Formats: sequence, C-alpha cells, structure tokens
Amino acid sequence: MSAVVTPTTTFCTEAWDLVAPWRDAVERMPFIVALADGSLPAESFTFYLAQDAAYLREYSRVLSRAAQLAPDTAAQSFFARSALQAVEVETQLHRDWLGSRGQEADVEPSPVTAAYTGHLHQAASGSYGEAVAALLPCYWLYAHVGEVLLDQAAVGPQGLAAHPYGAWIGTYADPGFQESAARARALVDEAARWASPAERARMLRAFELSSVHEFLFFDQGVTRPTWPSPTV
Repeated sequence: MSAVVTPTTTFCTEAWDLVAPWRDAVERMPFIVALADGSLPAESFTFYLAQDAAYLREYSRVLSRAAQLAPDTAAQSFFARSALQAVEVETQLHRDWLGSRGQEADVEPSPVTAAYTGHLHQAASGSYGEAVAALLPCYWLYAHVGEVLLDQAAVGPQGLAAHPYGAWIGTYADPGFQESAARARALVDEAARWASPAERARMLRAFELSSVHEFLFFDQGVTRPTWPSPTV
C-alpha cells in the first residue's frame, strides 16, 4: 500500500470547490426551477424519471463493483446496501409513477444517460478510489439539490403533500438520504487519504466528470434528447 498523502484540504472539500460552477448552474437550470415551483410539465418529469430508472440499473452495478473493490467490510457493506437500494428505487419508480402513466419498464437509455453510465463503468474499471469518486456526485449533488428544492418549492399550508412533485423532493431532502450522502463522502475522503498524487488527480477528474454528467442528466428533462437517425 502506498504511503498516506496529507493534502492541505480533504478530497471532498477540494472536489466540491472544483465543481462549484456546475453546482451553481444546476441550481439555476430551467428543469430545477420548474421542478421547484411545480410548473414542470408532467411529460418532462416522466421522461426524466424513465431515464433515472435506466440510469439506476447501471448505477447499481457500479455500486456492486465498488463493494467488490472496497478495502474493508464497512465500505463493502455500505456500497452493497446502496446497490440493493438503487434496484429498489428503480422498482418503486415504475410502480408509483411510470407504470401508472403507461411508461414501458425497460426504456432505452438516452444518449445522455448512456454517456453518464459509460463514464461510471470506465471509472469502476480503475481503482476503488476512482470508482467511489465517480459515484459520489449522485449522492452529494442529489442531496444538495434536495435541500435547494425544499427551500425553493412553492408550497401552501399543506406543505409538500400538495406539491405535484413533493414526494420526489421529499425523498432527496430526507435526513436518511442526507446521512447516506455524508457517509459516502467520508468513505471517499478515506480512499483519497491512501491515494497517490496521481490517483488522487484521477479521482478528482472522475468526480468532476460525474458532476458535469449530473447537469446534463437534469437538463435532458427539458431537452428530451433522442438518438440520431442516419439521413440519406
């Protein structure tokens, strides 16, 4: 095992600062603004959730890979549980939202979704540190967005119960999800402490790219990209 690297800041602090422009862009993007005030068209949200279900299928596989690479039983247990939870969330999406709206269970991943999951699988083909750094934005940015949405959501006296997307907002603002995000950050910081300078740089790049993919993933709820067709 390589010697411990002691940087001036923790990995997560450095990574969070690195993606600050993308985080700010996510907060201002039309999809998030419309989601907060409840004006997002139902078909846009349905497209987003269908792609989220497709994403979670691959995300759970990468979480399982992280569990295999984990250096200790605590990290292994966390990522294995997270992989199972991702599958359960996908099932719940179909049962509670997509199925009732006639959405097919196995929707084709969009170009945006395929690019994101491809990046995750590529990161997971490297070290444990690279894998978990790539996985972290899905925890951390979603937890952050959940708090932002909860703060900005247009709600009346009945709270989120009366908001058209209140259940989704509540899921990611929930203390349990926030706790999972904090645990994931701690595990990534621990991995970075044992990483060589070169591996730490790869971890930062993996985190940054995942954050960019998160922005694009939210944005596709508005743009609804499709695969191109060849033209004659």
